[in-house]
Amino acid sequence: MAAELITDFIASVDRGPDRPAVLDIASGRTTTRASILRDAVKVAERLDERVPDDAVVMLHGPGGAAYWSGLLAILGTGRRLLPVGLETSPRDRGRLHAAQRVDAVVETDRRTAWSEAPNEVRVLVESGEGGVRVGDVDRLGRGADASLLLRSSGTTGRPSVALRSAVGLDRVSKTLVRILELVDDDQVLATLPMQHAYGIEHGVLAPMRAGVLVRHHAGFDLGPGVEALSNGITVFPGVPVTLEAASRVGRPGSRLRLAYSAGSPLPKSVREGFEAAWRCPTGNLYGATELGTITYGLGGDDRCVAGVSVRVAPVVDEESGGTPAAIDVGAGELVVRSDAMFVGYQDTRDGSLEPGRRIGDHFRTGDLGVVHDDGRVEITGRAKIQFDVGGLKVNPTEVESILMEHPSVREIAVVPLPLTETVTRVRVVVVAEGT
Repeated sequence: MAAELITDFIASVDRGPDRPAVLDIASGRTTTRASILRDAVKVAERLDERVPDDAVVMLHGPGGAAYWSGLLAILGTGRRLLPVGLETSPRDRGRLHAAQRVDAVVETDRRTAWSEAPNEVRVLVESGEGGVRVGDVDRLGRGADASLLLRSSGTTGRPSVALRSAVGLDRVSKTLVRILELVDDDQVLATLPMQHAYGIEHGVLAPMRAGVLVRHHAGFDLGPGVEALSNGITVFPGVPVTLEAASRVGRPGSRLRLAYSAGSPLPKSVREGFEAAWRCPTGNLYGATELGTITYGLGGDDRCVAGVSVRVAPVVDEESGGTPAAIDVGAGELVVRSDAMFVGYQDTRDGSLEPGRRIGDHFRTGDLGVVHDDGRVEITGRAKIQFDVGGLKVNPTEVESILMEHPSVREIAVVPLPLTETVTRVRVVVVAEGT
């Protein structure tokens, strides 16, 4: 994590060490900011003793207070963080581990630890007693050298691993604090996967920087989710399907002041339904793993955030030799330049950095849209084969390649199956061997 972000978090500890930082909804346990910092320093000390300064460290386990401490420790010591949640299959986890030659694994929960992890260096985030001395905190002073590895759909190509710098993390977290107007009194409901850029940025980085309380739950379950929204939550980052579900059981008298969606465009009917049910302004946020937050707006008025330029490249037949060129206003593929832009794709630890598909200094998102002459940005679809499931991009080619390894499969096709405006499932059509 970047130097500014860590400095802001430590400053919030100094202002109120006993203020709660994370409340785990399932257990009801609350962890203070000072406790998170203390546990982070302990993990940092173990890493300094056992792995080199340029180590790649996998953070494995559910989100919550221990996740905050592990993340602070890895990035605060200037190392490279590879977050892997419980949603990741053992196969994918092993492939990521091998490709990045992971030096150590930091576990956030003993009960869900990766028992087959090949590393000798394994560190468990444990809650201890005592305070934090000034000299201890200095151990987290190397954040400017840190970086973050995040899996990405690869926009219009194959899935890749995006490398984000400390500077980029500082900028995206600062942008979110500003546009969401986060203050000390806010409470954020965090239910998004922590290995995903949206989950980390909105459930950890921005709240950590702003000094707000996060109520964490692994996934959005309607019962505990609505209970939290009804009792103190002020900011709710979600995806279209969670906002649609919550709109059916609204509580107009809640403290909720802001809800917004990302991952895929928020249908107007869902936005209006949530606003009516909760009496709460509801917006849409458009971002990418490679770029951070791109646009944000309430009521369908989505515009670029500061530090971002969005242009459009009219679609041409590139296979026949056509060359796309970006223009300021019009329809086509959205191309973006951002001051929080990733460094490049780093699929293997020793591999060269790949900048991804670009037009000049603008990154090609793979999203189709319209840039209006009044500055509004509208998302209309995808330029290539990925589709959205629960706010996450699914690459059918990747799914097909895995299923084709089964000896009984001769041919296969993976396609989206829309059920409602917000719910899409994956449909698999299989031709078996011998048929």
